[in-house]
Amino acid sequence: MRQAAPVLALSVALTTILAGLGPSFTLAVLRRDGLLIPFTSFDGRAWSTPWASSGSELPLGLDDVPRKWWGPLGPSTPWIAWMVADGTSRPLQIRRPAQVRVFCGARLGLVTDYKGEAVDEREPSVPKDALAIAAAPGSVTLRPIINVSVRSPDAAKMTEVLREQFDSQESLATRQFTAWRHPFGAGARHALPISLEAFYRFRETMPGKGEWLTSYVEAIRRFPASPDDQGCGLITWVRGWVFEQAGQKPDVHVKAIVTYCDREDVSFMQPFGHLTLDGENYWIYQMSSWRDELYTVAHVQPDEVHPVVVVDGGGCPKGHVK
Repeated sequence: MRQAAPVLALSVALTTILAGLGPSFTLAVLRRDGLLIPFTSFDGRAWSTPWASSGSELPLGLDDVPRKWWGPLGPSTPWIAWMVADGTSRPLQIRRPAQVRVFCGARLGLVTDYKGEAVDEREPSVPKDALAIAAAPGSVTLRPIINVSVRSPDAAKMTEVLREQFDSQESLATRQFTAWRHPFGAGARHALPISLEAFYRFRETMPGKGEWLTSYVEAIRRFPASPDDQGCGLITWVRGWVFEQAGQKPDVHVKAIVTYCDREDVSFMQPFGHLTLDGENYWIYQMSSWRDELYTVAHVQPDEVHPVVVVDGGGCPKGHVK
């Protein structure tokens, strides 16, 4: 039996913030199979989650969907799908309500006219092809978040930017458990390379705070497997945010976990896009693991990223067999 390594729990919370008067709209994830899952609305001042999740009765048709579920603009508001792959947009027609299987449960969603590539029905979740927005025409524009190649010169520079905090957070993670000691000492750990596995970036501007780069990164350090590891050795997994302003040292905010190469305790980001509302900046993205997924709207400032909406998209209990 291999020994258990500690994990970091990702808390799920919903926070409403007030902003200046802006456009009203509803956001939804568009799955590759054409099913739409609304998850949050903005009424020009505050975020809310009016769309029903699990536990509600499936409406027979669109006319039977409770008016409040649609958010501030109502059921006749046109939907636009903003495609993750290339940043293009297309109109989206809503057909009918549907039960949507996600991991070990079900959510209420909507059948649309979109058809992506074939999906594997055996998988617990379905890839997301777009973020869909219901809004008055032309009132909301989603801008793409750049997926920077992990083989690019910028990625090599980012790996060096991360190194100090990577090592520091790794050391903290190794001290989080009581009955297990990391088989590699600090010197041996730090001698092993760091590999950047995801690198997303957006150039932000904010009145009174200027311009800066916000980056989200996922990075890994692999350790040789021991005989007790059953062929799956330890890794250090680090993810978080980096803020870069001209003339200043990059500000790195990352956390580490020590786990095994199967990454059972790791969550990955899929960015959907960037919104600017009344001069405030927001990233919209999914965080997903082997057992769950979360849909997030996060407020971005020059030195922090604060989730303002985090919606449980579905999941399985921790002991569930994959």
